[in-house]
Amino acid sequence: MARHAVAVAVAASLGLLAIACGTSGGRPARRDDAGAATVALDAGPPAPRWAPAARDLAIAAGEVVIAKHQCTRCHELDGLPGAGRPYDCVSCHVFLKSLTPTDPRYQKIAANNGQDVLDRYIRNIDHLRQVPNLTAIGRRLRPAWIAEFLQHPTDLRPGLEDAMLRNTLTPADAQALARYFAAVADAPADGEPGSALPPTPTLDPDRVARGRALFEQRGCPACHVVGNEAFAGQSAAALAQNPLAPNLRFARARLGPETLVAWIMDPRAVWPGATMPALGIGRADAELIADFLAAPVDVPPAPPAEPLLAMPPAAAHRVSWDEVKERVLGKVCVHCHMNDHEKDVGPGNLGGLGYAGRGLAMRTYEMLVRGARDVDGKRYSVLQRRPGEAWPRILEVMVRRRVENLRDHVRPLADHDRPPYPAGPLGMPMGLPSMTDEEIGLLRRWIEDGCPGPTGVTGKPGFTDGFLVPDGPIKPNRGCQLREPAAKPPRWSTRTAAPPPSP
Repeated sequence: MARHAVAVAVAASLGLLAIACGTSGGRPARRDDAGAATVALDAGPPAPRWAPAARDLAIAAGEVVIAKHQCTRCHELDGLPGAGRPYDCVSCHVFLKSLTPTDPRYQKIAANNGQDVLDRYIRNIDHLRQVPNLTAIGRRLRPAWIAEFLQHPTDLRPGLEDAMLRNTLTPADAQALARYFAAVADAPADGEPGSALPPTPTLDPDRVARGRALFEQRGCPACHVVGNEAFAGQSAAALAQNPLAPNLRFARARLGPETLVAWIMDPRAVWPGATMPALGIGRADAELIADFLAAPVDVPPAPPAEPLLAMPPAAAHRVSWDEVKERVLGKVCVHCHMNDHEKDVGPGNLGGLGYAGRGLAMRTYEMLVRGARDVDGKRYSVLQRRPGEAWPRILEVMVRRRVENLRDHVRPLADHDRPPYPAGPLGMPMGLPSMTDEEIGLLRRWIEDGCPGPTGVTGKPGFTDGFLVPDGPIKPNRGCQLREPAAKPPRWSTRTAAPPPSP
């Protein structure tokens, strides 16, 4: 899917306050008239491209892939039902971030959970609040480009820090989704007439220069970048205020030349849900701007990956479990790695977003030292080095995320070639910017100090979701080695049963 977060990893906003995001539905289901064809602005409706039976089959096959990979956890998509809170990452974050102390909903949540806890959630929500709406994208995006992007997602929106997840889509899955989007929009499917991108024409330098001047005169650089092209008055800070505006060096490949011209003239004529306004550009000028956007754009190669793999130094002070939980694991990681008994256990625990679960939970110390399952089903500690690895796995994947960011997070006016994803373990947190030096340094120091556990009980009795899940000491309460939970839950625990046994 387009940028997000599937992320994932998410990045998903899983396990927020139960009363805030627990049981209400997510985005309301709505069915856009996604079946209308993209047409020339001065033409009548064409005959349908898809036979009804073939269209129904393509839509049904795509919806199977959408359900498997849980695309609606982040995206609005052709009126399909949202995931519902707390599974709907964006809806939950938008809801919480909208609360103010005078809002009765804020007051109710604060009364049940504590104002400090609610304010903590609101303060820590930075991501997954704006993601592309995928409704009827087959009206504007080429199926072949969609299939390629789904398998190899890359940063299209430099003002958006969230990224499309590195996913597990197979080529068949990606093709099924590309056909789905084409069928919903009654647009040409891949391989059919009208679906292929015509060869880049021999461009007239004078037309390209005139198109560039029009692009600048019409104020397009206020929202959009074109690679690293320099435009008067353009700034990275201003561009960041329009996070969903794409980098237009990819425009012709994504939209195709005719759709690009139509979009420049009147975006809502291509898709009624477009947020870009019509600028009153006539066809002749739109074609000049399209020629400018079709011209090759030079960008430098990606920065070298090796310096990014350097492990940040450990924090200078001793780090307790409470600090590492508050500032690192409990701030980001638990969104995908929740405990077994929580409302949404998270894709990093029991699976989701197309990934098999690894059984790794981080809400409490007891569950963290339980470790993760490897591909062979055996458990291992993520807090200790494994054979052939220089660092404990939890630190290793946080640092590896910095290499993935060369593909996932390209800052405005710092465009470069997109390198392939590195081989090996997935970087974490998926779909989000990498952890800071300070955050990794805190976790490193805590591990080097022997992974000391909590010295007191925290949380709130009876809570089975979110930051208030009870946490406390266990036996033994120190050490980074793998430890299974006790058969009898600790006295501070509110679980009604022990977690399922390890395979």
